[in-house]
Amino acid sequence: MANPGDAPRESLRSRLKSTRRRVTRSEAFIDFLARVIQAFIVLHWKTLRVTSYTHPDTEPLDRNRVIYAFWHGRYYLMMPNYRDWGIVVLLELSWAGEVQSRAVERLGFLTVRGSTKRNAARVLSNMKRVVEDGHPPAFALDGPRGPERRSKPGVLLLAKKLGYPIVPVATSARRAFVTPGTWDRYLIALPFTRCFVGRGAPIPGSAEGTLTVEELDRAIDEWTAEADRRVGRRPDPPRTDGDEALETPSRSA
Repeated sequence: MANPGDAPRESLRSRLKSTRRRVTRSEAFIDFLARVIQAFIVLHWKTLRVTSYTHPDTEPLDRNRVIYAFWHGRYYLMMPNYRDWGIVVLLELSWAGEVQSRAVERLGFLTVRGSTKRNAARVLSNMKRVVEDGHPPAFALDGPRGPERRSKPGVLLLAKKLGYPIVPVATSARRAFVTPGTWDRYLIALPFTRCFVGRGAPIPGSAEGTLTVEELDRAIDEWTAEADRRVGRRPDPPRTDGDEALETPSRSA
């Protein structure tokens, strides 16, 4: 027999859930959260000892006419280093994507919203239009949901359409917190540690449309491993064909 108090408790729980959802989805709350994230990134960045690097083959390129490519788990350190470059990034259509979009826009980035899984053609078309206005695109190749270190083919199509070379970007930190239980093992540098943020050499064949996804993955992996070595961090183990995601976690060196 049902307890007479069950219905009122369930009703109260439903009302609280509805109120929480209404508050967290409100424009004011999302904007507040984005401001907090932006402030945290800027303040945290001031504590880090960062070495910035650009490969000699990338130096002479017009920085607005290349495609920057990186792994999702190394995204964080890119944001403050390339703020105000007018870079456009692709973010998913979700509540978290909206918060992230507002935060990175406050850091000087542009955003295109959409899913390359559900509507890849429209997303790439929107991205191409913004890029042709003079804004270089940057892609977390395995984002937004993985599998880890597996590129989506859309970036190769965009590079061929635009005739832009793909430049790998890698970041690393000597001491870092790696978010547990996440598919991308997101890396956040600990305060006062030594960090590296670097643009590698243009990947051969990317502007001409002859580059394969496997070659792209290998190039990003190699440059990310080089970033790790430059700060004295142990690189992630090499990916083997057939792996959907690596299970061995990164460790702080």
